[in-house]
Amino acid sequence: MNSIHRERFELCMSHKESDKAPADLWLDSNDPGVKERLLRYFAQDSYESLLDYFDIDIYRFKPVVSAKGGKGGEITDFFLPSPNTNYLSFSDHSVRRPLIHVETPAELDAFDWPSGDIFDCSNVEAILDSQSHRVLWAQAGTWSPLFCRMCDLCGMEKVLVDMIENPALIHRMAEKIMDFYRDAFRRLLEATKGRLDVMGFGDDIATQQGLMFSKDLWLFYFKAPMKELCDLIKSYGVYVAFHSCGAVSEVIPEFIDAGADIVFPIQPKAKGMEADRLKREFGRDIVLCGGIDIQEILPFGSEQDVRNEVARVLGILAKDGGYILASGHGIMADVPSANVGAMYDERNRR
Repeated sequence: MNSIHRERFELCMSHKESDKAPADLWLDSNDPGVKERLLRYFAQDSYESLLDYFDIDIYRFKPVVSAKGGKGGEITDFFLPSPNTNYLSFSDHSVRRPLIHVETPAELDAFDWPSGDIFDCSNVEAILDSQSHRVLWAQAGTWSPLFCRMCDLCGMEKVLVDMIENPALIHRMAEKIMDFYRDAFRRLLEATKGRLDVMGFGDDIATQQGLMFSKDLWLFYFKAPMKELCDLIKSYGVYVAFHSCGAVSEVIPEFIDAGADIVFPIQPKAKGMEADRLKREFGRDIVLCGGIDIQEILPFGSEQDVRNEVARVLGILAKDGGYILASGHGIMADVPSANVGAMYDERNRR
């Protein structure tokens, strides 16, 4: 089915301008109250009608947790949606880290690792049918990180130390995690029956100032697995969107080389992530998604501040296509609904 949403997106992916830059609405998945607040504020009766109200081009979705979810033991728990905010911390004290004392690759075999059937794709076909006029963007039930999943299981301190002192353990852990991702990705890609446009996955490897560890370590441990997942997605004719927050400009060329078509969320307050620099250095080779500041302007600025920033960013990133307008991270409870409206209204009036 042809639609203006899909037309905008395809022009964007071809680095061509359309009537307006395509837009994504990314709501923080850990606070369902954000969606409910927006629905009330804009007097909409469903998420889909809210997308229509803002003229959003992308529909994000994922499989649901299956009846098998959680039955694989404590390892499986970390592959499921976070049951509470304690799971969002890498502190050794927030939750039990099941692999914190593991020292040899062989010990990993003693744990019950999940398979992709902890997610149920039976909800996918109805979404594909009802939202076929929009760009369909899916995750395989989880955002599928490698470094961050290791930190979930071990605690960040142990992972960073073992990357230097125990590389065999890190490589074996990556293999175990990748076994799950291969299975989960294939299940979703098969369920979408050639109708999916974008599949997203990612990994957070940076702070506000730079990478958490050296680029050489990222290349050694994480680039090959990223490329393998990109290749798997692309074998189904689907675009790859790679999520990585913070100051990741140093490795964007590697993301491109691994096969990413879209990089998001473009966190503009992070070092080296300025819109003009990203457009100049990478704008011909990858689509940039995000870029509307959610650290200061969206939560604390006025509606006019938001409009000014949207106009500025569109003027830089949307030139010659290759840009999807979105917030620089998932919209959280501290962002006033009026500012969310101002972000999309300013884009729509241009």
